[in-house]
Amino acid sequence: MSNSRFGLRTRTGQISSIIQGQYAPSNDPDAQAFINAAGITGTTQQSAINTLVISLKANNIWTKLEAIYPMVGGTATTHKFNLKNPADTDAAYRLNFVGGWTHSSNGALPNGTNAYADTFWVSSQQNSASLSFYSRTNTNGLFHEFGAGQGVGPITYILIRLSDLFYGAANETAGNSIANTSSTGHYLVTRTTSNVVKLFKNGSVSLSGTTASTGIPSVNMIISAWRSDPSTISRYSNRQCAFATLGTGLNDTESANLYTAIQAFQTTLGRQV
Repeated sequence: MSNSRFGLRTRTGQISSIIQGQYAPSNDPDAQAFINAAGITGTTQQSAINTLVISLKANNIWTKLEAIYPMVGGTATTHKFNLKNPADTDAAYRLNFVGGWTHSSNGALPNGTNAYADTFWVSSQQNSASLSFYSRTNTNGLFHEFGAGQGVGPITYILIRLSDLFYGAANETAGNSIANTSSTGHYLVTRTTSNVVKLFKNGSVSLSGTTASTGIPSVNMIISAWRSDPSTISRYSNRQCAFATLGTGLNDTESANLYTAIQAFQTTLGRQV
């Protein structure tokens, strides 16, 4: 369609281009930085990442998390990036996948034999720490979803067991445990003071503990196994990881809101449990 009287030429394609290019809302800068670094091209995935970042910031969680692994994009390359700092470096807590892994649109699946992912992260505060893991696999066994320790010194881990106990520790020498019947879902261990540590499952408090912190493990945290010293890895997990976080302590409201944001992300991607 044209309007020669005013010297203007307008077409549906031109209007669409203007709307999509100049006036379409842009993504959050942190979300876009991750999308660019990981090479995420799917519009649904891009939208899910953007919504996730906006939600974490709105609920004052973003600044408390030091590493966020959305496990989005379906490949080892896309899964390795830290949403908080998507640089391809150890200092940015970019994951290094070791051993046998299967990467898909549902997340990263370790083989349970020799697979783990090095986060290069060590807790920054003795009395403030959190770690969370979103499992899509329902299995039983002595597996660690997160694990870092140093002999008889302080340990930090998530250990999920079926028909038995779900354990968690944060910078302490003894873990906390609660009955558990399924290894799927979102698990969170958080310490907010020297003698307050809590276990959450799917946003709800499972256990409030008073085990005192004793120090910070000196080894890098790893995903899907247990590191008892720099060179000793054991208790390999076979559970698919669809999300993981590391950071400082989260209170009850922040812990619940973190689950809500992650579950919304998973639902958008069609892989929620």
